[in-house]
Amino acid sequence: MDSFLLIAIPFFSFAQNEKATWDYPVKPGSKEWLNIEDYFKRFELLNIPAPLLKKISTEELVKSCLNYPEYRLIFTRNDLQSGYNFIRSSFNGFVELETRPDAGKELMKVYAGYKPDGFDLNLTDLEIGRFMSKFTFIELLLAQTEIQNKLNPGDLKELMSICSQKYKVKKDRQKYYGGIGLQTTVLVIARQQSKKLANVKMKYGDQKINAFVDNLSFDTIDFLDDIVTENDKILSDGL
Repeated sequence: MDSFLLIAIPFFSFAQNEKATWDYPVKPGSKEWLNIEDYFKRFELLNIPAPLLKKISTEELVKSCLNYPEYRLIFTRNDLQSGYNFIRSSFNGFVELETRPDAGKELMKVYAGYKPDGFDLNLTDLEIGRFMSKFTFIELLLAQTEIQNKLNPGDLKELMSICSQKYKVKKDRQKYYGGIGLQTTVLVIARQQSKKLANVKMKYGDQKINAFVDNLSFDTIDFLDDIVTENDKILSDGL
């Protein structure tokens, strides 16, 4: 921990004089990281110091959260929501982000620039996987109820439209994305529109909708397609 303080204190002093940022001075795999034998205590090295946490802008906090070095741990639990809950419990930046009234708007600004077909088909499977996992991660953040609840109706409508557009591009490359790459886009929609998905509920039942909203459980891609289709109808009807 002493090594961490020696690194973090000069970094924080610099941040006070200029723009407050957090770029993880101790990285997983570094000497400082490996010096901590307790696996869970290592995560403390990634936490943002309390004075900086309140000073950092939401724009910069979003960058720090999206660059969280251990975000891939979302894939190590039974479902992605449980994975997010785990890293949220380990990193104070996610907890802080959920309290920010403009968190959703700042995430949307970044998400709008994400292109589902923005990867070169000549990349290796590993490189394509990394590209898609970043997509999954930002959508998982946008799907959090604490984030969505702070968006105004106009922003929510825009987000629903953006997700629908990105889903359709992903579908064109479904052989790469598969179900895991499609589900988080639909989760953002389903958590917002769940009460309005009358046709989907009639076809699949409330239980399947609730299971998906709670822990991303679904049986077929058709289920995801139907949610997106009904979302499009909701938007076109102005509901």
